[in-house]
Amino acid sequence: MSADVDQFRCLTADKQAASLRTRIENHSLLALTDEQILSLMDAMKPEAFVDYAKSDMVLDDAYEYRMFRQERVSGRWPDRPDHMVIRYQDNPRKVYAKWLPDGAHAGQEILYDETADPDSIFGHLGGPLHIVSGKIAIDGLFAHAQSRHSVRDLGLQFIARTVEHDVRSFRDEGLTEKPTRIELVNVQGMRLLAWTWTAPSGPPAHYAQRVRLLFDLQHLWPIGEATWDERGRLLELIHFEDVVPRHWSESTFDRRNPEYGFH
Repeated sequence: MSADVDQFRCLTADKQAASLRTRIENHSLLALTDEQILSLMDAMKPEAFVDYAKSDMVLDDAYEYRMFRQERVSGRWPDRPDHMVIRYQDNPRKVYAKWLPDGAHAGQEILYDETADPDSIFGHLGGPLHIVSGKIAIDGLFAHAQSRHSVRDLGLQFIARTVEHDVRSFRDEGLTEKPTRIELVNVQGMRLLAWTWTAPSGPPAHYAQRVRLLFDLQHLWPIGEATWDERGRLLELIHFEDVVPRHWSESTFDRRNPEYGFH
């Protein structure tokens, strides 16, 4: 293993990122001990983490996934996470999201298509108000009542762009872009690789004062993301699951799709 790590250390940053992707895809990373994985991470160049996030972490432009999400909005942490199914296309940006029955805001649906209307979301609330569907401004107060984020941020690519943005700030501040802490953690019986960046400050220079990505060693994309503010309070906690590449048809992002509950 030491010879393998030495060989890995000699690779350029982009080739290290590609090698990490290969090790995940062929499950050889999963077969390593915690100590061996940490040795490999220690040998990664700071730029390789950014290259992996930009080029190797999310390979598909269009996909479907589910996520559990909690986010602090206006200082309040929600009692229950949202559970959502999301159909996403990155270029051009198109998003369909539905809130599932076992989470908060059950029954809510939204649809966004930048080719049809880049400034508006079409959607409805859950519960008895679901019969009322209509347009809302993408960056209006109503659109941000449940989240600080735009609907455009729902894809996994947003995480890659956040990493890229934050490490650019680290460089400007004369700091390394390598995660501040790299560790193997056990979450509900799962062995996960955690990359944590701790910044000198939060927004606007950085997405948050502390950002952590969790990888299950079997999939390229992170299965979890968490952020904290300068006071150590959780800002958001997200778990991704069932990420499946898709080739969407025209009806996928059409409000008249009979699968959807728009009226």
